[in-house]
Amino acid sequence: MIEVEAKIKISNPDYFRNKIKKFARFAGKKRKIDSYYTLGEADSYPKRSLRIRRLDGHYEVNIKKRISYIKGVHAKREIELRSIEKNSLPAFLDILKDFGFKKWLVKEKESEIYRIKENFNVEINNVRKLGWFIEVEKLSDAKGIERARMEVVNFIKQLGVSEKNIIKDGYTKMLWDKRAGKPINIRAG
Repeated sequence: MIEVEAKIKISNPDYFRNKIKKFARFAGKKRKIDSYYTLGEADSYPKRSLRIRRLDGHYEVNIKKRISYIKGVHAKREIELRSIEKNSLPAFLDILKDFGFKKWLVKEKESEIYRIKENFNVEINNVRKLGWFIEVEKLSDAKGIERARMEVVNFIKQLGVSEKNIIKDGYTKMLWDKRAGKPINIRAG
């Protein structure tokens, strides 16, 4: 599947929670703890990385490959191993280490998930060290990327947010820049 998504920084989650509930139904909350590994040096921002997400009793391994970025909306091919059992994780980490992977970042976020329709979600995320965000995501096949991109942007507009408030950088880049002491200039919606 291809993930077509955009995010905006927000300062008032309650305001947007009420707006989102007009268009989508609440689907649950999740705490997501992600550890990122790279084959490159762990002291510079990597071009590619592998993510291990800790969930209840198991782990997911994920790699995203950028396809395009147009007007604030990313399209990424997502390759995912859905379940590594908790007791198998140490062996998997040993394999990564043996192949030269190094851990370079940990990201924690609390997510409220709302379903707009099948394969189309919006999340209100509180990302540790970064604050509150809305993330709109539509899953698509390769032929439907442009339509999905339009649906994502249109939903953001339905929330009363301008396209100019869409953030280009992902959470890992923002966390990396913050760790490196670089200023993060993002406009809240």
